[in-house]
Amino acid sequence: MFKGFFVYNKKKIFIFSIFMLVIIFAIFSYVLLFNDEETVTCSFKEKEYYVGGEAVGIKLLASGVLVMGVDRDDCDLKIGDIILEVNGRKIETDSNLQEYASTGKMLSLTVLRQDKNINVNIEPKYNETTGEYRLGLWVKDSSAGVGTITFYEKDSAKFAALGHAITETAEQYILPITTGGITTTEIYSIKKGAPNSPGELKGTVSNTTLGQIYCNTKNGVFGHIDNKDLYSNNEIIQLADKEEIKTGDAYIYATLDDNVKKKYNIQIEKIFLNSTGNKNIAIKITDQDLLEKTGGIVQGMSGAPIIQNGKLVGAITHVFLDDPQRGYGAFIENMVNDMNTLNQ
Repeated sequence: MFKGFFVYNKKKIFIFSIFMLVIIFAIFSYVLLFNDEETVTCSFKEKEYYVGGEAVGIKLLASGVLVMGVDRDDCDLKIGDIILEVNGRKIETDSNLQEYASTGKMLSLTVLRQDKNINVNIEPKYNETTGEYRLGLWVKDSSAGVGTITFYEKDSAKFAALGHAITETAEQYILPITTGGITTTEIYSIKKGAPNSPGELKGTVSNTTLGQIYCNTKNGVFGHIDNKDLYSNNEIIQLADKEEIKTGDAYIYATLDDNVKKKYNIQIEKIFLNSTGNKNIAIKITDQDLLEKTGGIVQGMSGAPIIQNGKLVGAITHVFLDDPQRGYGAFIENMVNDMNTLNQ
């Protein structure tokens, strides 16, 4: 009798204990989630940011060399591969690669392909025209262009630009970088955008460096300004959580061929709260001055800050190919999260 009683109560105690553990876990998870949200909100409120909008030159030196073309059928290399090592030694420039090829000996390559390292063997071929051994590859070790600064963090002098990664080839591989920097630029002409014909801000990439780039991610390029006071006269602005963004009126800052940062009106048409990547906000350019000059969103405007109700909500990232008046923007909090991973 007593044995059955104890067994019965042990079962009740066991079930009750499991029930209490589930409740405690649920409460703990809720508190943790609540605290995480508070941390994100506080991080926005505790720091001061200068709004961007300046056009800059952007230069990157890649880690390894990027394969842009393959002029032979007897090797396993593909466009978009990044050659990191030759015979176990790191390689940084196309001239380094040619030095190894000039030996005419079989080479063992360590290659980055879609986030995985693979090994590829390749034998140089003798070119009778040049009298040299060649690999039959078209490679590049750097990238340069024009983009727009989105914001600067006042105390740390960190900056964010572009709102998307610098990529190469049709496969849109993110270019891993060794070093990079932003420079002064002069926008000297504009190719106006049209349906199925993207436009472009054409500008110089000078040797006058303004800051260093340390990170190239799907949400932009990030680094430090050399002179902390360079943009100290810019407007200080609050950053908005994505839940604060509404459809309706907003504006951007952009720098065109007069090389003066100006405000231009836009409409926020849709917000994709659950989207990943950098296509979170659908926008439309409504400013007639901007439309007359550019036809809408053009290359070089990537990173242009989007402002609504006095807060920085995002950055322009993409243009619709069939309608240059429309495009996408990235949430500003996504850019901040990537910028905060910088250790420099």
